[in-house]
Order: sequence, then C-alpha cells, then structure tokens
Amino acid sequence: MSDPNLLTQRQVQALEITQERLRKADVSALYLPWTQRTLNPIALVASPAIWGDMGVPWSVNVLAFYSSVFVNTTNNGTNFWTIELLATPSATTIASFTTAAISANIFTRLSTTTITQPASSDADLFIRATATLAPGSIFIAPTVALLRTGN
Repeated sequence: MSDPNLLTQRQVQALEITQERLRKADVSALYLPWTQRTLNPIALVASPAIWGDMGVPWSVNVLAFYSSVFVNTTNNGTNFWTIELLATPSATTIASFTTAAISANIFTRLSTTTITQPASSDADLFIRATATLAPGSIFIAPTVALLRTGN
C-alpha cells in the first residue's frame, strides 16, 4: 500500500510545476522608457538624428510603437519628419511613421502596430528622425510596447 503523505506531496509538487509554467506563459506587455541622449527638440540641422536608446537584455516581441510628437512651425505633406524605430546591431527598421499628416505646433500621438520583429541577437532599440525637405524642429516622446519572450 502506498504512503498517502507521499502521494499528496507529489500532487503538490505537480501543481507547483504547473503553476510556474502558467506564470511564465502569462507575461504581460512591458512599456519601457527611453534614455535621452540628445537634447530636444531635435534641430533640423541634426537630420538624420539618432535619439535615445533602450537596452533589451532578453528576447522580445515588439507589439507597438507610440510617440507623442510636436513639430515646431513647418510641417505638411511636403515638409515632414520620418521617425523610425531601429534595432541594433542589425540596423533593422522595426517600425516607422511620418508627421506628414499632422498639424504643426500641436502635440500629436502617432502609433503603429506594423512591426518587423528584431533579430534575437539585437540588444538595443534606437530612434532615428529624418527630415524630408525643411520641416520645423521636432520634439519626440516615444514609448514601445514589448512582450518578453525569453531570458
């Protein structure tokens, strides 16, 4: 006859293992801040400007890229900024949008969920702002939504 205490102990261990698996599978998205490396607003003469970095110490899926932007004075369908989220060291553009459709001198939130996932070897994310013709200077307040997928 088997020991009931041993059987109970094995069932508890099995439940703990299942609980740990479920905890790891149920990881919510992370919204990570950026480290500012250049002064805002990014001046037109700095185009293209590389702005900020965010180290990614584990494997991730990028879910969305958001940014509040303010373009000073000139911004239209001809004179606008392109804002790209880049992964390094592969230098891959992960997501991008332009300010072409927004009004100047008004904070506007731009976002995209059209994402090219970073390579597993990529360790940092950066933003590159590139001017088309002569838009005004730009202020960028970015956020990226990440899903941690590994260690």
